[in-house]
Amino acid sequence: MYNIYDELNKMIDYIEEHILENIDIKVLTKITGLNINTLKSVFSCLTGISITDYIRLRRLTLSVSDILKGKSITEVSYKYLYNSPSSYNRAFKKYEGITPKEIKSNTSKLKLFNKIIFKENIKNYNIDYKIYKNKEFNLYGISKKIDFESRTKDIPEFWKEVKNKYEEFNSNKRYGFLDESNNNEILYFCLLEKKFKSSKKINIPKCNYFAIKIDDFKSQSIINNINKCLDEYIKSLNYKILDMANIEIYYDNYIEILIPIT
Repeated sequence: MYNIYDELNKMIDYIEEHILENIDIKVLTKITGLNINTLKSVFSCLTGISITDYIRLRRLTLSVSDILKGKSITEVSYKYLYNSPSSYNRAFKKYEGITPKEIKSNTSKLKLFNKIIFKENIKNYNIDYKIYKNKEFNLYGISKKIDFESRTKDIPEFWKEVKNKYEEFNSNKRYGFLDESNNNEILYFCLLEKKFKSSKKINIPKCNYFAIKIDDFKSQSIINNINKCLDEYIKSLNYKILDMANIEIYYDNYIEILIPIT
């Protein structure tokens, strides 16, 4: 049975595989089984943008990773099929709000145009993110063994216990992470930047992080957003995920999720 979402996802996979090549829309029509006008209309209706704009935004998104990895602007501009470095600069500034040269010293708010996955409800393919480079954490915390299957209940209960016992956790930036490195048990850590009673010093070595902000403090929402980072966002930037703990940083009005990458 023909499923329009399945065929469009095949088309998206083709675009991702050939993103550094000139993509002929006639090939895309053969993949989807739709004529050119119908394909353009369906894609625009479902996503709010044209196929051409999607390809352009994906190339710009991927080019950010190359710039941050130290590749020259000239090399990157031609890699992503721009006619010249100046045309790439103009397109980049229009998209990110800063030039490629400025991005190396200003990663406060980058834009990610995520690979689209077609389903009945398409959303969150355009997000803001940060890249932290060589970030190290020296923290103080306590931990508790939890059951992975019931973590959406166990973790909030642990936070409640900690806040009731330690006043410092009610007025300072807080950190949390799930440690699955020990096969025999899973620990959740609640941490602060300053030492407190019964705390243990925890060093998290330097590495690079992909980071997003969320304003929903519910445990299931945090897990869902971490999974989206792992399954979609980071893959869309062609980064690799390191086998280290994902860090949650709790502020008054939002949470920042940091995923270790290379």
